[in-house]
Amino acid sequence: MAKKYLLKNKVCIVTGAGKGIGREISRLFYEEGASLALITRNQQDLKALNDELGFDDKRTLLYGGDVSDPATVKRFIAKAIKKFGKIDVLVNNAGMRFRKPFLAITSREWDKVIVNNLKSVYLLSQEAGRNMVLNKNGKIINISSIIGTLGLPELSVYGASKGGVIAFTKCLALEWAKYNINVNAVAPGFCETSYAENFKKRKELYRFTLERTPQGKWGTPLDIANACLFLSTEASRYITGEILNVDGGWSAW
Repeated sequence: MAKKYLLKNKVCIVTGAGKGIGREISRLFYEEGASLALITRNQQDLKALNDELGFDDKRTLLYGGDVSDPATVKRFIAKAIKKFGKIDVLVNNAGMRFRKPFLAITSREWDKVIVNNLKSVYLLSQEAGRNMVLNKNGKIINISSIIGTLGLPELSVYGASKGGVIAFTKCLALEWAKYNINVNAVAPGFCETSYAENFKKRKELYRFTLERTPQGKWGTPLDIANACLFLSTEASRYITGEILNVDGGWSAW
């Protein structure tokens, strides 16, 4: 089947683009014809992705930086607009997680997760959103998690950050609907990303996740990327303020 190039002539920003879900979103969007502005902390990850896919320089902006830093975000968005002239899609994917009993979490650890997972969404949405509001058009997709609504032990700070992303998504969707901007979130379940191998060493916990998931398996980064692609196209033009669970049925219990 011939490709439809669903994102041809679209300018898409992806944060946390160097690994896992962000990497797969970047690959899929590029293959669907998008021009990409990609940011991650480690530029070597972007170089590896560039080497793999052979990006056209005219269609890509690769930027190393911290998306929780306001000055970095301003510079990155300014460079993207200068190069491409507009922003059509923003995927707020950058984030971090760790498992730890609540009483052992330090104030510094709490702040680090909240800043990386929630403040970054605010910063990118505000800077990219200025252009979207001006053009009265845009799609914002925030990567949350099933833990943002359902919870699991030892993930309190992660759950708080991802629950915040969900509330933020709904509020911004209402505020910006008048500008023809769709704001949605994707909530992955357990997914075969960089943390998977370490997770699988906790055999009882890993077995629990498989047994608890109706499909009996973890998802892949492509499963999440496909959901983001749908929310980036005209196929989802009448959807806003929604949380799309991509979790093999976990949240249906």
